[in-house]
Amino acid sequence: MRAQDLTVTSGADQFYPTPPSVAGKMLAGLDFNFVQTVLEPSAGKGDLVDALLRAYHDRVGRYRNGLDIDVCEIDPHLRQICKYQFSKEKENEIYDLYKPLDCMVYSSRTPEQAAEHKRLKREMDILACGAVHIVHDDFFTYHTHKHYNLILMNPPFAEGDLHLLRAINIQKNGGSIICLLNAETIRNPYTATRMLLAQKLKEYDAKIQYIEDAFSTDAERKAMVDVAIVRIHIPEAKFESTIYERMKKAYDREVEPDPDIKALVAGDYIEQAVQMYNVEVDATMELIKEYMALKPYMAQTLGGNDKYDKAPILNLVVEHGSTYGSFDYHAYMRLVRLKYWRALFHNDKFTGRLTSELQEKYHAEVEKMANYEFSVFNIKQVLIEMNASMTSGIEKAIMDLFDKLTEEHSWYPECQQNRHYFNGWATNKAHKIGKKCIIPTYGLFSSYSWVKETFKVWDAYKVISDIEKAFNYLDGGRTHDVNLQYILEAAANGGVTRNIMCKYFKIDLFKKGTMHIKFYPESMDLVERLNIYASQKKGWLPPNYGKTSYKDMQEAEQAVVDSFHGDGSEGSGAEAYAEVIRNSAFYLAEPTQKMPALMAPAT
Repeated sequence: MRAQDLTVTSGADQFYPTPPSVAGKMLAGLDFNFVQTVLEPSAGKGDLVDALLRAYHDRVGRYRNGLDIDVCEIDPHLRQICKYQFSKEKENEIYDLYKPLDCMVYSSRTPEQAAEHKRLKREMDILACGAVHIVHDDFFTYHTHKHYNLILMNPPFAEGDLHLLRAINIQKNGGSIICLLNAETIRNPYTATRMLLAQKLKEYDAKIQYIEDAFSTDAERKAMVDVAIVRIHIPEAKFESTIYERMKKAYDREVEPDPDIKALVAGDYIEQAVQMYNVEVDATMELIKEYMALKPYMAQTLGGNDKYDKAPILNLVVEHGSTYGSFDYHAYMRLVRLKYWRALFHNDKFTGRLTSELQEKYHAEVEKMANYEFSVFNIKQVLIEMNASMTSGIEKAIMDLFDKLTEEHSWYPECQQNRHYFNGWATNKAHKIGKKCIIPTYGLFSSYSWVKETFKVWDAYKVISDIEKAFNYLDGGRTHDVNLQYILEAAANGGVTRNIMCKYFKIDLFKKGTMHIKFYPESMDLVERLNIYASQKKGWLPPNYGKTSYKDMQEAEQAVVDSFHGDGSEGSGAEAYAEVIRNSAFYLAEPTQKMPALMAPAT
């Protein structure tokens, strides 16, 4: 630092090298993971740069990409000293001293020689931690397009405010500053520049550390002065794309709502997604055209005729695409289409009604969609296919649920209670679901003692949501939806594993690996519908079930109805069966007739 009392404003008297103790305080807490490029705008003979390299060596070591350090120094004599301090010439001189010691047999070195060998090795390693370039003389006339992660500075006391304001301006698009100032510059903002600096420090929430008599102990030149270490971090600037905004405005004007799309999806989700895709592609194409127009001006050499001379310094590259020759439009379009198809297939508005099995099927096939334009027409074709798949998959989902809820698991004896047997048509192995069932859910609880979570929410969600979706097919939208994920998260956060209230039932979770499902009384008609649907599909109910009245049935058919709906005694099932006939639109209709199509407005 070129420090001074306030009566000295120029000349060699301003040169006050940064004391090691102060440099250490300036660099304390510096995270080198975020620092590669550094500017020292008033380097003197390089004391602060030397401290920076030593700190980097001690915290990071030399086996990582070193620092890229640019320095300015207005004094020609100091500039020459600084240049030498970090030069190859000095490194060679150190090596010449180091080599004879290094060649000596370790046991033959005196303690002094061993210490000197270690010191010289350290000095070479420190120099290897960064490349130092003297890029300019006067900081105030230094103009660069380079971005610095850090400006580390120790400006003249008399012009500290001006130097720091200049540094803030250089870092206006993002970066950090660590600056050593005369404390009076901060404490006594009596000039216009000091007041402006105070405003900037407040704006960027600068951290200020005061040190009394900083130049009175280990300083190369003594001075009775208090200093302030100012730390500023300016967030990276967010740049808006004028091309993107222009394209977006054009689409906002040109795209008219499609009534057909509005009928298909709540909130015009499809139209919005397609418009976003079109804006991105059109904007990117404009960028590519601009790049192609600039390529001749970005050649690696001026005036070269060889094709390698004409290769641009800046390349436009597509991830996973070819970088040889011209820009790979096909690779770009494939990746951007894939991005939008993936987002669509993972959006709950689009696939939320599908069971996890059907969702996995479409997630596995999404890669193929990269070859298809992300358009309203193609999305509608996929929807038609999905609705067809869902229709054919509903029967499987319901039957799988019936089997799951009535399965007997030998390793869980309590699951034997799942089956409620009745004398089926032409078989005595018929069974149905009752008010309660137990299913295995091994893995919902962690076996590790240090895991604090009550149970694994996502794993529980996958099991329960598939059960709910199958019941949704039977319910036809009668029952109000609940946010299952929110319910499970709230239970897990509260340490609750019993009486967790879901849409159609409440559940108890047990660490031994079971889930107890207890249906609400108001959901038992759905359970009955599930029993009827599955039993008919399995051929356990008479062929005339639901087609004729109880009194018109044959005696054998009545016996099955009595066993299915009653206690098996004669006539015990007649009343419940009559209710099925009266509400046949609910109990006997195919679930697909009441199941809303995909993308219907959510309730």
